[in-house]
Amino acid sequence: KQWYQRRVRGYVGGALYSQLGGRRWIRQSLFGASFFPGIVCSNSFFVNFIAISYHSAKAIPFTSMIAIAAICLFIVLPLTMIGTSFGKNISGTLEPPCRINPVPRQIPEKRWFMEPRFIALAGGVLPFGSVFIEMYFIFTSFWAYKIYYVYGFMLLVYGILAIVTICVTIVCIYFLLNSEDYRWQWTSFISAASTGLYIYLYAVYYFIFKTKMYGLFQTVFYFSNMLVFSVGFAVMCGTIGYVACRIFVYKIYGTVKID
Repeated sequence: KQWYQRRVRGYVGGALYSQLGGRRWIRQSLFGASFFPGIVCSNSFFVNFIAISYHSAKAIPFTSMIAIAAICLFIVLPLTMIGTSFGKNISGTLEPPCRINPVPRQIPEKRWFMEPRFIALAGGVLPFGSVFIEMYFIFTSFWAYKIYYVYGFMLLVYGILAIVTICVTIVCIYFLLNSEDYRWQWTSFISAASTGLYIYLYAVYYFIFKTKMYGLFQTVFYFSNMLVFSVGFAVMCGTIGYVACRIFVYKIYGTVKID
């Protein structure tokens, strides 16, 4: 399963990078293969070293840490590069929905709330609002050791999150394009991915007011794991938002008739 997922990730990343005009595919492949696994491994190593210094029972043997790093280096990385190579060669070309001016047009000045930076930050508020109540119960099951058993409701909340993320991101990109700003790709991803930022801020609130953790080891263990959770959540929401906006943009510009 691991090798299949790595090749699929590499294939999708390579195809998308080539479709967007990228040429440094080796750097893209290395970044894609090491971004999230690198965060997880570095977080695990850092927490584990602190656990060893505290003689904690949760400490992982050093040989296991080396084995995890070897898996990422000798299995994940080569499979991702193979998938990237297939992706850029097989699906690396994409016809634009309409004729595109080869010279980028100057972006006109606009109000501050129409800037991509503000849209990127504001885009995650509503998706976070759709899940923050459920986040309380999930955090409680993680850190208060209470049993979580409403998985059906979690699936419903995930569906609501996906729908809200799609709708909000499309609206944000519509306003961006309406202001004659064509920089929608990264804006669509970051505006949806900013949900992870609010998740992490909520994790800070939860740590201060809802937990009884103290000391260096517990603090580092909590915030490092919540960082991995928030980054994964951000990547998931950003992917949903980007795919939805890509379909939306290609749909509306596909109907444009240019003589």
